[in-house]
Amino acid sequence: MRRKSFEMQYLETLQGRTSLNEHEKQQLVACQKGYKGELQVDELIERITRNQYPVLDDVDLVFDKQRIQVDKLLQIGNKLYLIDIKNYHGHYVFRDRTWYCNGKPLTHSIFGQIDRTHDILARIFAENHVNIEIIKVLVFTDHEAVLDIQEETGVVVKYLWDFCGWVQVLCSQSAQNVQIRWQEYLQPYMVTFYRPDNDFSTETDRKLTKGIKCPNCGGFELQQHRYYLRCQRCEYCQPKETAYVRTICEYGVLFFKENLRISDLINFLGERYSSSYLEKILMKHFNSLKFKSKQFCYENKGIEFQYWFGGHKNYFEKIQDRVHWGS
Repeated sequence: MRRKSFEMQYLETLQGRTSLNEHEKQQLVACQKGYKGELQVDELIERITRNQYPVLDDVDLVFDKQRIQVDKLLQIGNKLYLIDIKNYHGHYVFRDRTWYCNGKPLTHSIFGQIDRTHDILARIFAENHVNIEIIKVLVFTDHEAVLDIQEETGVVVKYLWDFCGWVQVLCSQSAQNVQIRWQEYLQPYMVTFYRPDNDFSTETDRKLTKGIKCPNCGGFELQQHRYYLRCQRCEYCQPKETAYVRTICEYGVLFFKENLRISDLINFLGERYSSSYLEKILMKHFNSLKFKSKQFCYENKGIEFQYWFGGHKNYFEKIQDRVHWGS
């Protein structure tokens, strides 16, 4: 499953508990559009290839102190397609080695990122004696984008609507895939996704809404029952255990620089919620880090509930039945 970028996770979580400023709103819209385009490309490739071709999505690599982010790698035959997904809007022209958007020259090359990523990947493979040709592919997902490439670029540039047919042709022309262990050789260079230097703890002038948030409508007025919580706005019910775990994850996203401490989480939840039950949930689901009483804390992965507890999906689906238990 492709993950949302950390920036998108952070901004969506922040939006649920305070007002975003104009810059944050623009960032969030851009992140959401970009993520939607990436999911569209994923879906198209899955539908065409039926998961019969080696693929790697959304990884960060560091080689020789240089960091790159890869949207998608897809092997078809003996070629590896490096796919960079763009959600650009406007009329783009490439001529005389320069990009123009709506008639104005850009200060950067749209090819810059994919060229750099290609070069780093090629160096990794060369160092590990992996013999595979890398084909650079740019996919523009905004249906209103207009492209005018007037000279040879060394990059395959596609609209989303014709990318599908192009991949189908590639698959039909490739009788079978050559066994090349390229994924294995990328593993040592993989790193966690990029995060900014500061988390919400530096936002001294902004306040967050405390409490447990309804995952259905975003409301905070929840009626507490013994085994579940009911939203008074939309009537959605969630198991009490899931609600606490999800809220701890929300705190982790916003305060990703910090470990999880009981006192901070009690403040985040607010006085309406049980501190003793919070401690029980932390002990059950989160990894403790220190055992001295004043330093006792739990590991903070700083990611959304769906990713943090993706490996426990069956457990949390099963306890959903608790919403039918008596009060």
